[in-house]
Amino acid sequence: MMSDDLAKLLDHEAIRTVKARYCRFLDTKDWDGFIGLFTTDAVLDVEEDTGQPPFIGHDAIRKTIIWSVDGAKTAHQIHMSEIDLRGDEAHVITPMQDRVVWSPGKSPLPGAASITGFGHYHERYVRQDGQWKIASLKLTRLYVEVHPAPAL
Repeated sequence: MMSDDLAKLLDHEAIRTVKARYCRFLDTKDWDGFIGLFTTDAVLDVEEDTGQPPFIGHDAIRKTIIWSVDGAKTAHQIHMSEIDLRGDEAHVITPMQDRVVWSPGKSPLPGAASITGFGHYHERYVRQDGQWKIASLKLTRLYVEVHPAPAL
């Protein structure tokens, strides 16, 4: 039988892998892979960025993410997560930085060509059928640099 410490380390690594895939799938626009990381009833709270209330469920999450970054080149970087395991649930805070560069005319921010943001993901993960999934995600921002479109 596996020791509790080893099981905890394996859970931590599995959660970190889910978050790494989140960034890769988001940046490579692998929407099926991306949405597969979430529970079907997941809650995505990006109100600080969008001004919209939280999005619930796969369809709403997929639509809002595609709307916000499909016309952009993105790079999401995450740093060492704080993981609080509670059986088949985990509460996770992960520092992040993102760079979003929109194609001309695709920016949802008037006059902006790109942003560089810094903040944290506050997430709740649950284990379903032996796999860790994101059940809720809230993005909080510490600072966002808005880069204007170059003058023509």
